[in-house]
Amino acid sequence: MFSERTRHGDLPQPTLDARRGLEPSGFAVTISALVVCWWELIEIALDFTSTDDATLATTIGTRLIVVVCGLAVVLDSRIARPVFCFLCAMSALAIAPALAAVHLTGPLLQPAVAFIDCVTKIGFLACAHISCKGGHSPADRNVPPAFARAVVSPRIPAADATTHQPPLRAD
Repeated sequence: MFSERTRHGDLPQPTLDARRGLEPSGFAVTISALVVCWWELIEIALDFTSTDDATLATTIGTRLIVVVCGLAVVLDSRIARPVFCFLCAMSALAIAPALAAVHLTGPLLQPAVAFIDCVTKIGFLACAHISCKGGHSPADRNVPPAFARAVVSPRIPAADATTHQPPLRAD
């Protein structure tokens, strides 16, 4: 009776079905987030050799924030994907102009590391953009119609009819 009135029966129920895997676009986002995380860990190891003691803690701290946020994307945290996209976009926007100004007369390790960092983050942003369904209406976002009905209108006329008793008639 409760589910008839509130229409909770129409909501999609979570299931533990091993046959149902990730969509190909979701798999690409997961793999690209893991690649970004692995590259950040490699950069942490490289920072020990090329960074002075004053900025080492700050550099490692910022890289660990990116790694934790990337792992939250892999675990499908609700807010992690937009935050990780923001971090990757800001990092790529900060690195890309500096890559254009690099003089190739010195050692190539630092420009190569920066280039790979920029490419991995842009790759994640491309995969996240492709997997995004976009749109603001349920029809644009590929939302099940039962879920859209339950969310759009809290007052359902059929549900109101079931909650009211018909008036008693005195004969």
